[in-house]
This record gives sequence, C-alpha cells and structure tokens, in this order.
Amino acid sequence: MEVVVIRSAEEFSSWERPWKDFMENVDHSEIFNTWEWLEAYVTHMMGPEQELFVIMLIDNNRCVAAAPLCIVTRKIKWMKVRSLQFIVSGTGETNNFYIHRHAHYMKVLQEMFNVLNRHREQWDWIDLHGIHSFHPVTSLIGQACGHQFEVFSRTRSAAPYVDLDRFHEDKMAQKRIKAIERKERKLRSDHETRLEIHVPIDRRAWESLTDMHKQRWSQSLFRDERMMRFFDDVIEKLHATDSAYVSYIEINGSIASAMLTFSHKSKIYLYITSFSGQYMEYGVGLILLNQVMQHYLQSGFREIDLMSGTQEYKFFWSDTVRLNSHIRLINKQGGRLLKAYTLLQVNKDHIKALLPGKGSTAG
Repeated sequence: MEVVVIRSAEEFSSWERPWKDFMENVDHSEIFNTWEWLEAYVTHMMGPEQELFVIMLIDNNRCVAAAPLCIVTRKIKWMKVRSLQFIVSGTGETNNFYIHRHAHYMKVLQEMFNVLNRHREQWDWIDLHGIHSFHPVTSLIGQACGHQFEVFSRTRSAAPYVDLDRFHEDKMAQKRIKAIERKERKLRSDHETRLEIHVPIDRRAWESLTDMHKQRWSQSLFRDERMMRFFDDVIEKLHATDSAYVSYIEINGSIASAMLTFSHKSKIYLYITSFSGQYMEYGVGLILLNQVMQHYLQSGFREIDLMSGTQEYKFFWSDTVRLNSHIRLINKQGGRLLKAYTLLQVNKDHIKALLPGKGSTAG
C-alpha cells in the first residue's frame, strides 16, 4: 500500500480529481469533506500556525483512505503543543478518517495509524474534533490504535436531525407549530410579506443575512475577513454543483430573516439563520424555519440536519440527535504532562461537581 503525505497547499491542489473520485465511493460523506469545502478552507482559513498533513493511502492505483489533517501549534497553559487535527475547524461540524466503501475498514484504519505513529516526532497529540456517533469508522478508532496510543474521548455537542425514511407527522410538536403559523398569519395581515424558499444565493440575500447576523451577535463569524472570503469562495463553488441555497422572508420590501442551506447527496444542512430584531414579536426566524422545514419534508431529501445545538425549537420537528465527540490520542511512550492535562480536561465537569459550592445544593 502506497502512502502519500501532502504537506503544501500547492501539492494539495493537484489532488482535486482523485479526491472527488474517492469521495464518490465513501459512505457517510459530508459536505464538509467535499473538495469544494476543503479547498476553500485551505485557501482562505489556513494560518501561519497551521501546516498541512493530509494522508492518502493508495492501493492498486486506487485511493482507499484519506485523512485531511494539519499540524497546529498552540500554547496551552504552560506549554506549546503541536496538535495534529482535522483541517476543517469552525466552519464544519463533522470530520473523520475516510475509507473507500469496498476496503476493509479495520485493516485500512490500522495502516493509517501506523503512518501517524511513524511521524510521531512531528506532533505531540492527535486531536480529533467533530467525530459523529453514527459514522461506521468512529467505533473502530480505539480498537485500531489501542496498542500505540492512549485514547481519551468526550461528547462535545448534539446535532438534531430528521431521518425522512422514518419520519411521521405525529413526531412534530403540532401545538408549537400551529402557534408559529398563527404568528405568520398575523404578520401577513399586518405587513406586506413575501417568502422565497430554496433559491440560489444572490448578493442582496447574502449581504442581508450576514448584516443581520453581525447586528445580533458581537462575536459573529461574519466579522472575520478570512471567514467572509472563505464563504464567498465556497458558496461560489457549491453554486456550480447546485448545492448552496438561501431562503428568506421579505417584509415591506426588506429581508427580515434569512437561512443559508447546503445539500450533499441526499442530505440538506440548515447551516445558519439570522433575523432582524425589528419583527421579533412575530418570531420571523421561527416562521422562516417552519416554511423551510415544510418544504424539505416534501423535497425528496432523506435527511435534514438541523446542525449542532439543543435549542428547544429544533425539537419542534426532530426527536433524534447525532452526538459529536472529541477524541484525543496521545502516544503511550511519553507525554505524561499531556495525559495529565487531558484527564483534567475530560473530567473537569465531574471535578467541579466535587468542589464545595459546585455540586448539587439539594438536601
């Protein structure tokens, strides 16, 4: 089996066709590991503290596995740590080691960890964020690397989703949805209202969405110039594959709420929403979400991903969640300080609960 380790953006750019061909043969692939998303991220979001470390395994001239990784140097408490982690961070939710559907998962994954172990002098730990619970590789990671690495894991977030193969309208919170519909009728009675659902993203809709988000959130991701360049690029790329859309409510000629959505294969991602504070009494964000959900429930997609977060409103339509985990791997041959720090991190909530005044006040 041939091993290729890609260390530069220039070298990475030459792998566009092989990467796209490979991803067509990967089960459970996500929009965040498409070439369009990764290439835009490498171009606009990689900083001087990040160094590419993309691993490709080739067998009989066919890519059988890939790990889109990079080495990030960062200061943690009293030490600098070289963290080997997935490239995509802050713009995508799910990551993993990607394996060809016809390959033996365990065999290939073990070879991937052999490669990582051979390069262990270049990193201090492996930090795997956004490993989701339903991916078939997730349950094999500990088994595949167990003799070489200490494995630490914790759940970081939950992502509600709708599986349309098993969906039934009885699963919806009908009373809550009817209340939203009443507010929509009042909005239409009080104001001139127009809805656009699942349409191409134009400049007006995009600027309205980002401006509303920045007005509402002081830490809005759209305040970052690199992030804006990334989104401009990835949206243009995904438009070319008919995978990027916007939905919005226009009130009295101005956009009052907008939602950015992406699609990949049979899945739709409700990526981000923003709304104006001017019409909060009507719940314009919920009105838009209800209309978007009604559209996608009838659209032929097999899954609607409501993205991470356990806000109550997401469960008006969903009764299922996917858990996203953080898995850290530290070489068994050393790294005592790193292991101690990691144990504190993983167990900090339990430790806090044991401290005076931090635990339950009952009794």
